Amino acid sequence: MSYEKNTHFFITEGISLYKLKKFNKAIECFDEAIKINPLHYRAWSDKGVALSKLGQYNEAVDCFNESLKINPSNDMAWCNKGVALIELKKYNEAIDCFNESLKINPEYEKAWCNKGVALDNLGKHNKAIKCFDKAININPLYFRAWNYKGAALVELEQLDEAIECYSKALKINKI
Repeated sequence: MSYEKNTHFFITEGISLYKLKKFNKAIECFDEAIKINPLHYRAWSDKGVALSKLGQYNEAVDCFNESLKINPSNDMAWCNKGVALIELKKYNEAIDCFNESLKINPEYEKAWCNKGVALDNLGKHNKAIKCFDKAININPLYFRAWNYKGAALVELEQLDEAIECYSKALKINKI
């Protein structure tokens, strides 16, 4: 088996294990892929996602940093790093990551939504709502954006609008 096929095998096995919620086993596969090819940005990024699922956010950020050294135009790695930074309550750093992701892919609704989450955590509810609206404009069925928008509206005591957002989120989530 060739060098790249071995790497591909370990990454696809890791993704399968991840989908089965066997995160530690998935990380072992991504580590094997990294041993074969330390410059495989996808292996680093996928390992970071699995580490995040285990609550190992600092280690996840390290993996996303390795991935981004190799491929700085990976919008998903920037976004996933931002999500890990939110979990570490590093909201401003997270916003920087989401901005990088959005420079690469301005239509990435997950980055818009998570930027809104970080802004909301900083008490910047109106700016957060604008981000949630961008995510919703890109994907009107993105129930998480509707839900987070509702939460931000509650903070602004705009309860009727918040209830509308929650209703839309619930309706979408039942589909």
